Amino acid sequence: MFKLFQIPKNKVLYKYLFSSFLTIPVSLVTGFMIFRFINPYLMGIWSTLTVFETYSTFLRLGVVNGMNRELPYSMGSGDVERANKYAETTLAYTILNIVIFILIAPVVAISFDFNGLYVAAICVSLIRIILSLYTSYLSGTFRSDDNFNKLSNIQFTVTLIKLLFCPLVIFGFNGFLAYQLLIVVSNFFLLHYFRPLKLKPKFHKTEFFHLIKTGLPLFFKSYAINFIETIPSLYLITFSNENKMGIYAPIIMLLSTVSILPNTLMSYMYPKFSYKLGKTNDVTDIWNKLLKLYLVSFIFITGLVIVIYFFIDYFIVVFPKYADSLPYIKTALLICPFVFFKMGNFINEVLKKIKYMIGFAFTYAIIQVASLYIISQYVVDIIDVVIFSQLATAIFVLLISLLLNYKLVVDFKQAKIASN
Repeated sequence: MFKLFQIPKNKVLYKYLFSSFLTIPVSLVTGFMIFRFINPYLMGIWSTLTVFETYSTFLRLGVVNGMNRELPYSMGSGDVERANKYAETTLAYTILNIVIFILIAPVVAISFDFNGLYVAAICVSLIRIILSLYTSYLSGTFRSDDNFNKLSNIQFTVTLIKLLFCPLVIFGFNGFLAYQLLIVVSNFFLLHYFRPLKLKPKFHKTEFFHLIKTGLPLFFKSYAINFIETIPSLYLITFSNENKMGIYAPIIMLLSTVSILPNTLMSYMYPKFSYKLGKTNDVTDIWNKLLKLYLVSFIFITGLVIVIYFFIDYFIVVFPKYADSLPYIKTALLICPFVFFKMGNFINEVLKKIKYMIGFAFTYAIIQVASLYIISQYVVDIIDVVIFSQLATAIFVLLISLLLNYKLVVDFKQAKIASN
């Protein structure tokens, strides 16, 4: 485990992790400032829209997911030409996605009767979706240490922009929307300028169908998991109102902030592990490193949770509009050390084990829905129902995924021995 702490050897990893972890205190500071000036009803509107942003990823149909796996794997295998073809094809398909979305977005938007309060928020949300289609492709092309060094610098810059321009929320909800737009546009331009592969879009039929074959299961797994993650919010939207969503908004911010850690580790290690698998065809080292990451991260987040718990009372007095959120925030802190359940499909994706990916998503969905139903029979407060459901889901899915991952590693090693 101590090899993980060898700073000279892992300096790029630590720089990347630090650039990501830096967003945690910055997100807390900016989040508190946002909640200071934006009332719960308006935050409820924004939280509702961000839930539906998740569904826009359907256009990708797994092509980007396939590239994220096949690009580093091909590099590890020494097939640079094919790796570039994967990237060129994905870029061409991404541009097609953007054109399609721009054409259908107005048609979908005018079919709804939104009041004036929603119009600006919807416009910002649509721009976020369009830019995210391209930045998702760009993010998948960062794979080497030099690439992640640049990506770290980008994250430092975006974090600084978040901190410096957060005062825009003083101007109310429109200022908040301008702030959100500035962040996503800045990230878009920086990723584009420092993109590691300056390729032109070009469609390669063979590579496209291979990306679909590889990426579609990864996409449906990812899409299913993203949808499942919105179930607690959808439950609140369905059985409560915007005010409840506003009170719950700090919980969303808390969990999404803590989730930066597993998301960062996955984005860094995924191309590394895929590259190594292509080079060595050995999964044992991947499993050992994953367990170390689980342990170190659990300790780190637990320490962070203890600090937040003892200081949250002093912060909340500055935000009287969200005083009702305080007991819910304290309860939701229990979820934080278990957010690593989201890494349960990590090895499945690297090895392209579709059966295990489906099993993970299915297990996650069943536990999430069942826990909401069961807990709602015994707990009256609807926000408590959602929080305890998320806690139960995180713990059970984490334990089950660890067992499934261990079985997968054992099966892989046995199959490798048998083939020799």
